[in-house]
Amino acid sequence: MKKYLLLFVAAISLTFVGCNYEDDIDPPNYVSFEDDSMDLVVDEGSSASLEITVYAANETGSDRMVPLNVAGSSSLDPAAYTVPANVTIPANGNEATFTVEVSDTNISNAGESLVLSLGGDAELHTGNNISIDVTRNCPSNLEGTYTVLSSGSSTDAAPVNNPIEDFAYEVEVVKTGDKTYTISDGFAGLYIEWYCEAYGTCAEFEGNFRDVCGNLSGAWVGPFGSDVALTGTDNGDGTLTITWENGFGDTATSTYTKVE
Repeated sequence: MKKYLLLFVAAISLTFVGCNYEDDIDPPNYVSFEDDSMDLVVDEGSSASLEITVYAANETGSDRMVPLNVAGSSSLDPAAYTVPANVTIPANGNEATFTVEVSDTNISNAGESLVLSLGGDAELHTGNNISIDVTRNCPSNLEGTYTVLSSGSSTDAAPVNNPIEDFAYEVEVVKTGDKTYTISDGFAGLYIEWYCEAYGTCAEFEGNFRDVCGNLSGAWVGPFGSDVALTGTDNGDGTLTITWENGFGDTATSTYTKVE
């Protein structure tokens, strides 16, 4: 950002260069944020802070108080942040910092934005807004053995036990990344129950999901070549509610209960 300020000063200075090259030229009274965008991660149920620097193109003999404004394009809940009203650039200096505090208040899983601008006037020129991208960081520890009860229906004519209610099965959920998992059988035994005898589909078929602050989503291709979509929630009590549906319209909703 400092190099942009120097370029700005140079451009303004050239504007005023005339026939007399010995004229003294004062740098413009120009301030800007250190960058156009920054990221801030807030842990679930906690708060975080971000220090932002404001640079000036010149130095003056007195303090300069620059207003800080929250733009209307911000999506972050006003209850979630604290932004000072002003930032003061000290006399004989050309930079200052201020701190933004953000708490985990109504931050969606998609994240939010906090957009700040500098207040200028006829004698103070300001740079671009800064957009702070705020996201939540939620711990995820869903690996383990689960007993599963599933209820659902098949659109195929072959299954006998269709629709089905409270079909019991056991699966292993294995953590493969920070928030990603595989399920030893993404259908929790229903494909075996429905299609083993009719079509020879007698083996478990691995599924997967991603956990984003308790919201689960996954996708894979089933044994018959159809896309399968998974949605669900971590209920926070050792149980998961998971629904899957394939491209044929087969669907089931399951309750996963952790046993270890």
